[in-house]
Amino acid sequence: MANPELILASDVTRIGQDARHLAKQAKRGELVRVRRGAYIRSAYWAKLNERQRHGLQAAALVNAAKTPPLFNLQTAALLWGLGIVGVPRRLCTVTEDPRGGRSKHGIRRSLGSLDSGVAQLGDFSVTDKVRTTMELAATLNFAEALAIVDSSRRKQRWDGLEANNWNKDKAWGPPASVDELADAVSALTSFSRKRRAESILDLSSDKSESVGESMSRAQMILLNFPAPNLQGSFTLGNGRTARTDFWWPELNLVGEFDGQGKYLRPGLRGNQTIQQAVMAEKTRENGLRALGLTVVRWDWSDMMNPRVFARILNDGGLRSQRAA
Repeated sequence: MANPELILASDVTRIGQDARHLAKQAKRGELVRVRRGAYIRSAYWAKLNERQRHGLQAAALVNAAKTPPLFNLQTAALLWGLGIVGVPRRLCTVTEDPRGGRSKHGIRRSLGSLDSGVAQLGDFSVTDKVRTTMELAATLNFAEALAIVDSSRRKQRWDGLEANNWNKDKAWGPPASVDELADAVSALTSFSRKRRAESILDLSSDKSESVGESMSRAQMILLNFPAPNLQGSFTLGNGRTARTDFWWPELNLVGEFDGQGKYLRPGLRGNQTIQQAVMAEKTRENGLRALGLTVVRWDWSDMMNPRVFARILNDGGLRSQRAA
């Protein structure tokens, strides 16, 4: 089924018009060429984020291919709403042909089954959530792999999400169980990838609530800091409950990852303005400190710099077990 915004050269030809006019419009900047034979209005393209553009490219491939493609890896993860970092430059697809694993024309092809571990999400055929999760866990770097597995296991409401919405901020469908993921690990054919995926699964958690939290925990592991409790719960002096991302009870220390979405995305701040959300967070933090807790905070750039991140944790009283 074609995306209603796509303009297909095949449709133009079918109604007796010259499809070459589409290329001319693209040269004039009126259209954007999404894939060969598929265009979209430039004004519409400009409004899309990178995830939505990737989805539109996938839709164009579905409409152009003689055999519907099976999407996998990061492309499938985007459609499942898993916690991936960034957007792949190429569409990720599966092939059963050992000679067809080359990447070209904006498509990354990898060898795999077209029948086992397959699901349908909206108009797209994809590897199912469990297969997608563990194939990525076996290939991504440690922090990104942990974020993928955490998000796959996370228990959350997903009512109202559209299956073919590429802009998901939470995973589609029921959470993957540890047993299901372990079975997917056992199906991996490479010993090194299997061992890698097993270690990621052992360290994963269904309590991590965002990519930033998962990657923060991964950095703590890599830096050999003591493992925190996740999602600590505290009753403040005003009677309200405050939940924290990380908690080290032996040090009365809590840690908070500050993603921009907490303040910029309306869905996360409710009816509050950005200023109100910032002030509410400050009041909440003061309430935690009043309980005798030390609070340390970091953002994405802090967490991605091991030296800076270690210093923030050290300032809170944490010491690397490597240095102990």
